[in-house]
Amino acid sequence: MMPDGTPAIPPFSLRDLQWVITSPFLLKHRAEPELAHHPETALLLERLATDPAPLLSHLAATPRLNLGRYFEQLVIFWLNNLPSVEVIGSNIRIYRDRRSLGELDLVFTQNGKAYHWELAVKFYLNIGSGQEEADFVGPMQKDTLAHKFHRMYDHQLALPARPETREKLEALGIGEITSHPWVKGCLFHPLGATQRLLPSRIADDSLSGGWLTIRELQSPRFKTVVRFLPLAKKRWITPEFHAGETMEGGADDLANYLTRQFESRPAPQLVALKNGNKTERCFIVPEGWPELSRKTDDGQEAGD
Repeated sequence: MMPDGTPAIPPFSLRDLQWVITSPFLLKHRAEPELAHHPETALLLERLATDPAPLLSHLAATPRLNLGRYFEQLVIFWLNNLPSVEVIGSNIRIYRDRRSLGELDLVFTQNGKAYHWELAVKFYLNIGSGQEEADFVGPMQKDTLAHKFHRMYDHQLALPARPETREKLEALGIGEITSHPWVKGCLFHPLGATQRLLPSRIADDSLSGGWLTIRELQSPRFKTVVRFLPLAKKRWITPEFHAGETMEGGADDLANYLTRQFESRPAPQLVALKNGNKTERCFIVPEGWPELSRKTDDGQEAGD
């Protein structure tokens, strides 16, 4: 509570942790164990709402986190603070003859059972029909949903079956283990699409949004925009923003801002919009995208 009696604004990291825990899975596959609704999780979030210092301290120990690593650290903090869970290790590297075969994102036990989670947070734009995983590309198009799932299912989730991994896990006191993809994120469809088709592995209740060209900001639906916020990558998972964290202005102001940005870096920009009484998120792209540019200057992808 602030001195004037108004509620204190939760730090971004606490809002992000709540999103990581409670947002829908991108995949139909439901990872086990189901911990989001565990009573220990509710108690943890209640404590952090009063004092977020433990979370802030945990994140400060690993500065300069990109979105993917930031996401992982939020999950690790969450599980580390559930009394019934013991985190055995994260980013466990597996070798054969000194050659890396890959790594296990997260290994933990709960109630005597061992689990392996492969963690990912991804944001993709649909540039096709939406029925195929290859239709969904990252903002810089270096990554696709098809490529991500191919690597996750055929390589990362298959690692525990390898003898080198079994040997490593046995050294950590782990015998039988169950592997699951633990994937959050959002898929963005062309703004004017009347039907949103999804690949077969995507959950019907997964998060979705729209993408549009900068010229489409002139359409009537954006006449009621009163505030906006271009989102840095770490803020892509922040579920809500307060007025003081956003910029006052309408669609024309946003278009002018993005025009300047696109002159130096013609990459899609995720924006939070206060549009009338609702807040929505859209990727806004330069005219000519996706043909305009296949990479940004840093070559990184959403979730990297």
